[in-house]
Amino acid sequence: MKRTIIMTIVFVGCLQTALAQNTIESIRKAYQEQKEAIAQMNDEFPGEGTPPVYYHLHVSQNLPGTGMHHENVHMYYGELSSEEEEEYDPFPPHYLSFVTSKYNFAAREYYEEYLYDDKGQVMFIYAYTPNEDLSKILEFRLYFDGQRLLRLNVKADEADVYTGTTIPEAYSGYCSLYTDWASRHLDLFKAVDNNTHL
Repeated sequence: MKRTIIMTIVFVGCLQTALAQNTIESIRKAYQEQKEAIAQMNDEFPGEGTPPVYYHLHVSQNLPGTGMHHENVHMYYGELSSEEEEEYDPFPPHYLSFVTSKYNFAAREYYEEYLYDDKGQVMFIYAYTPNEDLSKILEFRLYFDGQRLLRLNVKADEADVYTGTTIPEAYSGYCSLYTDWASRHLDLFKAVDNNTHL
């Protein structure tokens, strides 16, 4: 009986380890590969680089109290491959792999990046933002394994101020906003992808 219980515990532990998708290192590797793929994209293809594969949303509007607002969102995507060779699709479905978002409110500049896996789960978020009183620039790096936060790293004016596996109250508003935007970008991508000509 004890041996069965011990074997069950060992099996469950091995299964949990096998199911763990992301580590900080694997996320960093995926991020680097994505950035390299984007750097190779060139509008001059086939003369140079690889063909660009992204959707670009550009917003320009005059906002009360802050003036002209510009927002540029680039949504990079990959193709989902078929499990079986006989189900070849010349136009396979897409998945969102990476988003960059750059925008302003008055003179305040913001920049964000979101890295996704092929199942639509965010793996990494980077955000560059002024704090509430505009006294310093904050940088956030959030690493995820599914819904579980692996690590949060916060810098203020390029100096580390927090690294941990929980979100302190001082940063919870920011982090909630970024995880919400990760979901919104995925919804936006699906809306655009479902309404293109292919």
